[in-house]
Amino acid sequence: MQIGLFIFAILTIVGAWGFWRRSPLYSVKITLKIAGVFLLIVAAIVGVSMAILNGPIRHSPAAQAILAVVVVIAIATGATGILIRITDAHVAQLPPSVQLVTIHRRRVQRWFWRTVVYELIDAGAALVLPYAWKWLPLFLGGFVLLLCGPMLMGFYMRARRLDLGMSVVIAGPWVHWQYTPAQWESWAKNQLAWERSKEGNLTWRASFVLLLICAALFGLGALFSGASFRENVAIFGGLLAFVMLLLIGANWFGRTNFERRYRRLLAAPPEAYFGDEGLFCNGEYSPWILSGKYLLEATAASDAPARLVLTFQSFNGTTSVSEAQRVLIPEGRWPDVALLQQKLQARCPKAFIHMV
Repeated sequence: MQIGLFIFAILTIVGAWGFWRRSPLYSVKITLKIAGVFLLIVAAIVGVSMAILNGPIRHSPAAQAILAVVVVIAIATGATGILIRITDAHVAQLPPSVQLVTIHRRRVQRWFWRTVVYELIDAGAALVLPYAWKWLPLFLGGFVLLLCGPMLMGFYMRARRLDLGMSVVIAGPWVHWQYTPAQWESWAKNQLAWERSKEGNLTWRASFVLLLICAALFGLGALFSGASFRENVAIFGGLLAFVMLLLIGANWFGRTNFERRYRRLLAAPPEAYFGDEGLFCNGEYSPWILSGKYLLEATAASDAPARLVLTFQSFNGTTSVSEAQRVLIPEGRWPDVALLQQKLQARCPKAFIHMV
C-alpha cells in the first residue's frame, strides 16, 4: 500500500508539473515562489514534529496524535490558500453596481455542510461506542478532516474566482447571444447526438471481455496465493462478483449520463455570454485562463448547425485532459465571430484562435 501511495504521489507531482509548465500562467518567478512555499511547508512540518515529540506532551501519544493532525490540517489549509493566491493572482474586479453570482460557491458550501454533518456523526459515535472502539470514528473523522480541510479551502477560493469572473462576463459581455426555445431544444438534441458519437457507451461485449480478463487474473493469483481450495474459491467468487457489480453500474451510468446532461442543457438559460474573463453557455461557466483550466483552441464550423468549438485544457489530479465546448451561432450573428476572434487573440495569446 505504501508503494502504491508513493507511486500515486509521484504521478500526481509529475502530472501537475507538466500541466503547470504548459499553462499560460507559467513563469519562472511564480515557479520559484511555489518552490519556496513547499520548502516552508517542509520546514514547518519538521519544526512542529520536533516540538511535538520533545515538548510537554511527549509522554501522551494520544495528545501528540491529536495535535499533529490539527497542525497538519492548519499547515495544509494555509499552504493551499497561499498557492492559489500565487498561481491565480488575477481576481476579476466587480463594479459596485453589479450583483455577484454565488453558483459555484453554493456547490462548495453544500460539501462543507456535508463534511460538518459527517464529523458530528463521527463525534457522536466516539461518545457512545465502547472505549476499545473509540479509535475507529476518531480515525475516520480525522482522516476526512485532514483530506477535506485543504480541499475545501482550494475549492472555495477557486469558486469565488469563478463567481467573480462569471458576474463580470454577464454584466459586460463582448457578445451576448440569445436563442428561441425551438432553437435551444434543437441544439440540445444535436449536442446529445454529438456527445454519444464522441464518447460512446461501455458495451456489454466489452464488459464481458473485461470480466474474462479479470477472471483470468484472479485465477492466476489464486494459483500462487498459498490458500486452501475453499478459500481461493471464496476469494475468487467475491472479487468476480465485485467486478460484475462495477461493470453493471458503469453500464447503467453510461446509458443514463447522456440523458441527464441533455435534461440539464434543456433547463439551462438559452443564451451565451462571451467576456473578458470567460464564457458562460450551456449552463456552464469556463474561464479563459485559470491555473487548473485554460483555453487551448477556438475554431468555428459553418455547416449546420453553425457553431464555435472551444477546446479547454484542464487538470484532473494526475493528468491533463482536453474538453471541447460547443456554442451555437444564432442566425445573422456571424459578424460577431470576427470580433470574438480579435478579442480572444488578445486575451489568450498562447491559444490557437482560428474562427474566420
